[in-house]
Amino acid sequence: MVRRMIIAINTETCIGCGRCVESCPTNALDMADGKARLVDERLCDGFGSCIAVCPTHSLYIEEREAEPFDWSVLEKIDFDVFIDKLYKHYRPAELEEK
Repeated sequence: MVRRMIIAINTETCIGCGRCVESCPTNALDMADGKARLVDERLCDGFGSCIAVCPTHSLYIEEREAEPFDWSVLEKIDFDVFIDKLYKHYRPAELEEK
C-alpha cells in the first residue's frame, strides 16, 4: 500500500447515471446497486476525469492508502477514445447553446 490520490464517491448524492463509469479511461469504476463504485483501486489513475462528467458532483479525489497504480493499464488506453468518452458526457452549457 502507498499513500496516493484516488477517486472517492459520495453514495448519498450519486444518482446512478453511469456517466463516470462510461468516461473512466482505465475502467476503474462500475455500477453496483444503482450507484457508482470503485472496482479496483489499482486501476484508478487519480486524475479525476470522471469528476468532470458527474452532474451531482458526487465524485471527488482524496489522498489515502491504496494499492499502487497499475501503470500497464495506460498501454490499453486509446487517446481518441478517451476524448470521445469525455465529449459524449461533458458538454458545458456554453457549447450546447452554439
